[in-house]
Amino acid sequence: MTLLERGMPSQGKFRIGMIKERSMKSDRFNFKVPWRLPLAIAIVAASGGAIPPAHAITPPDMSVCTGTTCSDLPKNTCSDAGFAIALKSYIPASTQNSGTASYVYEVCSPAAGTCSGTLRPGEPCLDHTFCQNKGRNTDTAARCSRDCAVDTFRGLSHFDATFPNVATSTCLTPQTEITGNCSAVDRNNDGVLPVVGGFSLGDSSCFQGTDSSGTVAKCDGTSIEPGDCIEMTLNIAGETTDLGLGAAVVIDKEATTCTSSCLAGPSCEGCGNDDGSNHCLTRTLGFWGTHPWITNNYATSGSPVQVCGKPLDCRGADDGKSSPSCLAGTCDSVIEGLGSNPGGEMPTNQPYVSMIKQLTAVKLNLAATTALAPPDTNICVDWTFQGKTIHQWIESCESSFCSGNKAQISSSGCIEAFDAFNNSEDSGFDQTPAPFDRPSVDDRGGVSGADPTQFNLAAGKSTPPGKLVIGKYASGGTDCS
Repeated sequence: MTLLERGMPSQGKFRIGMIKERSMKSDRFNFKVPWRLPLAIAIVAASGGAIPPAHAITPPDMSVCTGTTCSDLPKNTCSDAGFAIALKSYIPASTQNSGTASYVYEVCSPAAGTCSGTLRPGEPCLDHTFCQNKGRNTDTAARCSRDCAVDTFRGLSHFDATFPNVATSTCLTPQTEITGNCSAVDRNNDGVLPVVGGFSLGDSSCFQGTDSSGTVAKCDGTSIEPGDCIEMTLNIAGETTDLGLGAAVVIDKEATTCTSSCLAGPSCEGCGNDDGSNHCLTRTLGFWGTHPWITNNYATSGSPVQVCGKPLDCRGADDGKSSPSCLAGTCDSVIEGLGSNPGGEMPTNQPYVSMIKQLTAVKLNLAATTALAPPDTNICVDWTFQGKTIHQWIESCESSFCSGNKAQISSSGCIEAFDAFNNSEDSGFDQTPAPFDRPSVDDRGGVSGADPTQFNLAAGKSTPPGKLVIGKYASGGTDCS
């Protein structure tokens, strides 16, 4: 996983409250902030310069979490404006009389995708509209494969995170101390940091005519390239309870509507103890393909991973590093599932191969999490992509698209969802569990780093093993249908 490079943060500090609570045993007043982590948090992302006051703006719908339950508490989502929003971490205060709770939010402009359709196939894109129009020609079925792609995408100007209104909530008062900072994240590692302004309370652009300083925290003056992110750290004094549901508000300032999404955040109605109730460990398909001494733990002949109905495992002889080894060249090889070459092995349906590769990694991630998580815990239930959990994506994609054609799979969202899951961060584990804490150590105890030998062979560029695609007949190669 790539380490995030952060710019110098812009910081702010505001006193919004300490609650006076009369003790039942004495006449003393105790300072206490009895609020819970949100059932609603608002993130506001805007593009372009500020909207002139004369432009009326539709405020965000703060009831967006209605109907959502704590059992599927979302920690990441795509906004209607095309940004990827996540609650990266939450640390409660050490005590309710002192200390602060910290919420770290991230808003990303996803990396460019590629166009499908007849007008701009393969061209880099940021939204669907670009793919659907070329000169006077249109193709309304064309799509951009970018994560969180929308019809029209505009750059980020600022974003907000909401918290319970200090004027009306049951858990905060105007004396609660709210602090925070904003920082840049060079996610694409191009050496160019995004621009980020200061941390402040209130957002007059989305809440015109009202004082929003008691319910909104804002990172202003932002500008990020596709592939980069902005982080906001929000600190609230005395918060010790667990995450609830919040309204995440994303604002596109070139439009006049502030859109909202449901996300985990600060709320007076917490969801109970979330820590430890869900565990999820994820690694990329490249990791699984080049660390066979780890892959062989979770794709065994006795317990293979099932990918589009095909059991895949490792069953080769001990090669001095992996026992058993994970060999390419057979229709039940997990390495073939991970390493097939879409363009070289199935040019007539490249999306199918891409889906199989990512799905194989998804199944390995779930198998590893299940093996390493404590008993009676939820497995990867808090991750969502476009409103669906990874389990819902698997059910949908395997039931509908394992036999799908190129166009169907390209527009299904399956590849993007699986890729996003495989690139997501671990959750629930206090420490990275073995063997993932030392992935370079092979089955013999040697430090082997990574071994891409079989992973490269699975690309079908040499004979043997030649062309091979799980679940299909690769023309001129092996029939695995």
